[in-house]
Amino acid sequence: MSRHLLRLLLLLLLAAAFGAAPALAQDDLDDLGDLDDLEDEDDEDAEELDDEEVDNEEIYNDYKSELRGESAAEELDAWRRYLEVYPKSEYRMEIEKRMSGLEEAAFRELSEDDLDEEVDDAEDAKDQEMFLAVPALIQNGINPRRRFKLQALWGFDDMLNYELGFEWAFMRQFSAYGTIRHQGRGFGAQIAAGAKYALVKDVRTGLIVTGAFGISVGFNAFDKVNFGIEPMIGFGWIASEKFQVQTSITPYLRLDRLRFTLVWDAMIVVSPTPVLSIYVESRQKHSPVSTENSGTKYFGFHHAGVGVKIYPQKTFELTVGVNVPYAWDRWKDYKYFGVHAGLAIFFDKKKKG
Repeated sequence: MSRHLLRLLLLLLLAAAFGAAPALAQDDLDDLGDLDDLEDEDDEDAEELDDEEVDNEEIYNDYKSELRGESAAEELDAWRRYLEVYPKSEYRMEIEKRMSGLEEAAFRELSEDDLDEEVDDAEDAKDQEMFLAVPALIQNGINPRRRFKLQALWGFDDMLNYELGFEWAFMRQFSAYGTIRHQGRGFGAQIAAGAKYALVKDVRTGLIVTGAFGISVGFNAFDKVNFGIEPMIGFGWIASEKFQVQTSITPYLRLDRLRFTLVWDAMIVVSPTPVLSIYVESRQKHSPVSTENSGTKYFGFHHAGVGVKIYPQKTFELTVGVNVPYAWDRWKDYKYFGVHAGLAIFFDKKKKG
């Protein structure tokens, strides 16, 4: 019995040994297959490297011919793209040397363009408009421009002044104007017309120096019918977009009955934003008046205004403020306080494109 068991165990061991060998052989064959796959992939990669685009003399010369006449910057960009397509170009060293020279040439071109722009800007400055605020206390502005103006000023308790005016600039520095207005106590109307010329109107320095000459004829309760001439000289300075100042002197000479009146106006404007400005203005009126009983006497009336100017757009100016008299001698147009408002619309000349 024991011999039979031993023989059976031996047969089982032999069977197990011969059954495992084919399995191991199969695993070895699988490993060999994987190695073959890796070799195939390496071959494919090598083929891809061999297939990478390489230029030749014909391609290089044709491309070089196409770039003739291009600017340095455009040619430089084109050679960069060429090397991206042909990174192993036979002419790479020659191309890189050419690109180095093009970089210097492109820089010079850019510098020359900047210089040309500066020259153009300097030339354009001669034609640029200057934005000087309109006086709020009914006074002729010093900046020749195309504009329509409507203003009103009231003083307690019976003074009402107004001005309706139109000005047309035929050139940047020359304009003609016409107005219907009333200034002083009581009621009345005066028609004035004249011309204005800016002796200096420089955007770079912000300076405006203007002379004007006009004639006027009208009627009011104090002077009755009157006729006179009114030259003017004015100075303005736009220091920046935030600050500007202007002043003008207007001698009025009445011709139908000799009388002289001098008006001095000065205004400071501060602009916190492009839309909103704050102003302070003073207007002084001086006159030596000859009377029958007491000879020549000095008459004067000075008042000031403060308010805001609103610019919904650059060609539209809205003014609202209050005014008070601060000095007078015999001549008192109104008492205590007053208010004023104005509207100006500009018609800027469009540049020829």
